[in-house]
Amino acid sequence: MPFDCRQTGQARSGLNNADVAQTLKQLHHQASGRDALVFARALPAIIAGKFTGRSTFEAAEPYLAKAFIPVSEEFGRFMYLTALSRGSKNIVEFGSSYGISSIYLAAAARETGGFFTGTEKDSAKAAVALENLDAAGLSRWSDIREGDALESLAPLEGPVDFLFLDGWKDLYIPVLKLLEPKFAPGAIVFADNIHSFRKTLKPFVDYISDTSGDYETTILDIGSGVSFSVWRKAH
Repeated sequence: MPFDCRQTGQARSGLNNADVAQTLKQLHHQASGRDALVFARALPAIIAGKFTGRSTFEAAEPYLAKAFIPVSEEFGRFMYLTALSRGSKNIVEFGSSYGISSIYLAAAARETGGFFTGTEKDSAKAAVALENLDAAGLSRWSDIREGDALESLAPLEGPVDFLFLDGWKDLYIPVLKLLEPKFAPGAIVFADNIHSFRKTLKPFVDYISDTSGDYETTILDIGSGVSFSVWRKAH
């Protein structure tokens, strides 16, 4: 009997699901247009920043309140596949913005029978992120906690087996340390913008790269730099 390579219903529940694929396509297109305008307005500050040693993102930061600054489709799919391959059931994101990365992670949570919890300090962005998750058909497997992540994530129950850090850079270490006691052995930690915020994130990179510490870490040249860490400590 020849092998039937048509997609099954289960396969279509991942990123190939019509609602997920269409929502991501629309959001990536919308983000591209809006962020181009944001960086055009920030261009004078970016140029000035070159003379003061500031990165592009650091110089543009005051202009980014309404920007998407999303993960790329490549990185979103990579996180989705990583969470899926590990069978991650408790997936957490610090800094959800308008929810593009949230859709990739919530899609993985649906596949594993788990749950995705995002965080967003900006109430308007949090509301839109929830709308986007609903448009993608993922509301049942996801939530966005509005407000200070150090407060909203404090009651979160473990074990956490997947964490994505993409909020304010000076909070990467505090959020990470808040969740470490709740990590499952082998928990995965991704952190974005490692290269674009090189100076600001140096203490974070030093912490997760310390060979005497509890992480195995590599830095990936994806987008503006991504750290990929595995929690090695057994509770």
